[in-house]
Amino acid sequence: MNKNSGRSSFSRSLLSWFEKKKRPLPFRKSKDPYKVWLSEIILQQTQMETGINYYKKFIERFPKVDDLATAKQEEVYSLWQGLGYYNRAKNLHKTARIVSKNKGGFPKTYEDLIKLPGIGKYTASAISSICYNEKNYVVDANVYRVLSRVFGIKTNINKPRAYNDFHKLTSSLAKNIKNTGDYNEALMDFGGSVCLPKKPKCKNCVFKKECFAYKNNMTESIPLKKQNKKIKIRFFNYYVFENKDVILVKKRSQKDIWENLFEFYLIENKNSKKATEHVNKTTKMNLPPPSKEKAFSLLSHQKINVIFYRYTIQKKEDIIALQNTFGMKMLTKSKIKNLGFPKVIDNYLKSHC
Repeated sequence: MNKNSGRSSFSRSLLSWFEKKKRPLPFRKSKDPYKVWLSEIILQQTQMETGINYYKKFIERFPKVDDLATAKQEEVYSLWQGLGYYNRAKNLHKTARIVSKNKGGFPKTYEDLIKLPGIGKYTASAISSICYNEKNYVVDANVYRVLSRVFGIKTNINKPRAYNDFHKLTSSLAKNIKNTGDYNEALMDFGGSVCLPKKPKCKNCVFKKECFAYKNNMTESIPLKKQNKKIKIRFFNYYVFENKDVILVKKRSQKDIWENLFEFYLIENKNSKKATEHVNKTTKMNLPPPSKEKAFSLLSHQKINVIFYRYTIQKKEDIIALQNTFGMKMLTKSKIKNLGFPKVIDNYLKSHC
């Protein structure tokens, strides 16, 4: 790693900036580990403005960890709807139940925190340092970006060695800092408000005189991030069966995307004509012609091409027969608002129900 003369003053300059410019985020009003934990889980893979809105909704509905622990999974998923990466919601609920059973509340050490579902190195470091001032240092996308740019580090941050390299560096930069939590928050806040992934605010940066990336016009190319991940293309044919005020849905149970969320009857097949023929043969009914609507869902590693086939079933006995044939759940359209759906289906429901 580049030996930069600015390392000795980096932490002091960072904390001075933080004291004057830190964002007034709602979860900073206290050192409550529940609120810190909740905010950190929500903000993973989520922009700050969006995350704050979800954080407020969760805190309003579940002011304490015990409230979240006693909630039904469907309600947690419903509130989480739109955030994606639903495994976070699943682990959020699991951890709340574990902590609620522990009369002492949240664990107070990194070693105990990291044992909880959904809490990795980063989250355990954040909670233990912010709430209990343990000397544990966070490494996330903000840390990679700030330190790479300021010190001219060209380690590929997708390589396994990157975490240890950056953890060693940030630990050394903060070794004389008394409040580890403030240092971690300052570094994350600086990356989230000044040293942005795109169009960083270099003119207002306290490190612009010594920043390697700024001086060498390399802010767009640092940090180095090489990816070879291929996007998987999938084809989902959804069959929407409804009768007046009821609709058929089913929970996804397989170990796949959107696990435990609700959906319509699904056939995954690139050939939508064959998929629809299969539905018609399976029902052994004279189904009415469906309306057809295309959509897609772009995930970090998959693109889902979606076609919705909407069937308006006139007879109650026919919708019951379809429910039994496909193993579906019949719900009134008013009740489906309390369930969690993938965003692509949620958008469809909002425009049709």
